[in-house]
Amino acid sequence: MTGDVYSIGGGTFLFELDLADSLPLASYVEIAPADGSDRYLGQIESATIDESVGASTGSTRTVKGRGTLLSRLGSGDADELGDDVFAGATMTQAKPSTVAAYQDGVNSGHASLSIGNVQRFSDVPAGLRADGFGRHTFLCGQSGSGKTYTLGVILERLLLETDIRIALLDPNSDFVNMGSIRPQSGAGFSQEEYQAFEARYRAVSPGIHVFGGEGSARRLRAKFGRLSFEQQSMVLGLDPIRDPQEFNAFVRIVRRLDDKDYRLDDILDEIRSSFDEDGRRLGLRIENLGIAQQSIWAGSNQSVMDGLPDDWRMIVADLGSLDNAEGSIASAAVLGSFWERRHARQPLLIVVDEAHNVCPRTPTDANQALATELMIRIAGEGRKFGLYLLLSTQRPAKVHPNVLSQCDNLLLMKMNSASDISELSEIFSFVPPSLIELAAGFGLGEGLAAGKIAPQPVLFRSGRRLTLEGGSDVPSTWAQQRS
Repeated sequence: MTGDVYSIGGGTFLFELDLADSLPLASYVEIAPADGSDRYLGQIESATIDESVGASTGSTRTVKGRGTLLSRLGSGDADELGDDVFAGATMTQAKPSTVAAYQDGVNSGHASLSIGNVQRFSDVPAGLRADGFGRHTFLCGQSGSGKTYTLGVILERLLLETDIRIALLDPNSDFVNMGSIRPQSGAGFSQEEYQAFEARYRAVSPGIHVFGGEGSARRLRAKFGRLSFEQQSMVLGLDPIRDPQEFNAFVRIVRRLDDKDYRLDDILDEIRSSFDEDGRRLGLRIENLGIAQQSIWAGSNQSVMDGLPDDWRMIVADLGSLDNAEGSIASAAVLGSFWERRHARQPLLIVVDEAHNVCPRTPTDANQALATELMIRIAGEGRKFGLYLLLSTQRPAKVHPNVLSQCDNLLLMKMNSASDISELSEIFSFVPPSLIELAAGFGLGEGLAAGKIAPQPVLFRSGRRLTLEGGSDVPSTWAQQRS
């Protein structure tokens, strides 16, 4: 290419090229220094157009930019590139085989999750480092970006390639079919690929357990007595300052019960057996609010964590099958149960789809506030106990900042909102802003991965998903031309 490519150290390179020779942002390039020394693989991270006007040359446009040196070609060594200095180099687009070799080297020694292919290289797999999910991850994309489909692909690969357990809070019932395999005709795999993939997934699927509302094979239930006292008070709408008499009556009843599995009916029985006026008002509160009649309560039945086999791999809490109040209670109950079990140090990936519904910037009720508080606690302290978050949402601005700021991985899909892109650039400052800005031009299923899951940012296109999506848009047949 015409122009100049050089490095003054620091593991980066600078370039100035004729506009006709420019390459898109995030392109992989091969760099050959003029002195014939080591050749390099690099990635373009930023570029600007410079226009100048000369008396004899007229208007000329050049592209100036910078990138990161990824490896020495032939050696794959990227450990000491910070000391490399060169000038007068040429730069060409990297061959697919070169990029594939680099991707293999980056993931060597680590379980890799193949989630599709590298954009612009259909034959080069895009792999995420599985151990990178040991840091909190944020997946963001607007409606119609392929975010939910891509999350399903990632969860399938985590189930297949790792041993980590997954707990999924599913507000829109999009992942209730994680244990159901689509037929080959609708999967897009070749027969050989499908048979191999299906056989492996069938071995995993018995460990997937879906819990939902009324009519579900497994009911999403919580035991009132196992909730924290704080959450019990929130469920009853009690405040120690605003409702001192009723709150104190509740405290005394709980002390008398002294049983982790007590039910709301047990509290009502205690109230009926006494002649306490404060207790009577507490009973009226419970009956007037209809709390005891909510389907979320396990009563004498099993809660979500009761009766699970020791080898379970995935729990899907179908919050979409509950009303909003019960969904908030269930979210807080599930999160609280895992937080209470944190000292077991059993690695667990807590996936929250539509995270703005579970840990919003501004909670709308007491139970949502408690779920948000638990999420903040897990985000800040969970990693040392093996509790990792994977949050998915359309609008980062609606997620509580104390949760979002703890994320070290970014999976970004199509985003048109300039304000959201700007906010993401500030939060994920380790990603070049110019790459985040590419999100506005992504197509369906295209995205950017960066952080511990992708030490060098990679543009990907989602691969095929084996399981069935649970949610879908309303068919647009109403817009077809009438005959």
